[in-house]
Amino acid sequence: MNLRSTIAISFILVLTSLTISTNSLAESIILKAKDGFSLSANYLKPKSSSKRGVLMLHQCNADKSMYSDLATQAAAKGFHTLALDFRGYGQSVDEIFSMDKMEAKAGNRDELVAMVRKMRADHWPSDVALAYQYLADRVGSKNIAFIGASCGGGQAIILAEKKKPTSLTLFSSGMGERGIERFVKLSDIPTLLIAAQGDEFTFNSAKKAFEKAKSLKSKIQLYKGDGHGLPLFNQDPHLAGTMVDWFQTHAK
Repeated sequence: MNLRSTIAISFILVLTSLTISTNSLAESIILKAKDGFSLSANYLKPKSSSKRGVLMLHQCNADKSMYSDLATQAAAKGFHTLALDFRGYGQSVDEIFSMDKMEAKAGNRDELVAMVRKMRADHWPSDVALAYQYLADRVGSKNIAFIGASCGGGQAIILAEKKKPTSLTLFSSGMGERGIERFVKLSDIPTLLIAAQGDEFTFNSAKKAFEKAKSLKSKIQLYKGDGHGLPLFNQDPHLAGTMVDWFQTHAK
């Protein structure tokens, strides 16, 4: 191995070490819902004094860890970040609310879908509101942006109906007609819509939402391929930085 290769590898190892070190600064917290359920979240506080925050809601084939790099980059730019594990996912599980337990209990796919829908309708909005309040208390203001990936985008919209964010990022978050109608009522909020062409439902709804958006600050970012949420971070290494720039541009 020549000297140039050795230096390059050493540099990569240093960068990796720095990333791991920065992510390790995230505080693992537990939020207690009204029914006593324990919600797991990662809270990352910026080194600088700041009154800006980002609430991060994951997609339903992932968990809060999908935002580790994004949270690190946002914190470096002065944002408090909170990434929540939805009830039933990641570390927000118990003997009743767990995708594994629910799959084992369901007699068929229709029963599982019904159980999951009930959990989302009955608990997720209040769980997300609890996470928002925790972050708002730490930020010391309502200067908070929301990002929701896939199913998390729907929850971001539900929260935005009660707590207006500084900006909204809908990351591979497909919306049916009802979802579009709800979005239109909030479309004065600067919104970044992200979707891949091969992810057809998400792609088409993102274009429809963009066309109906009222804010002149709203933006759409489209990709080739069929990446849905998380894989787009690998497809575009600059995507997390683009998101952070978006948060910064619209922060108060």
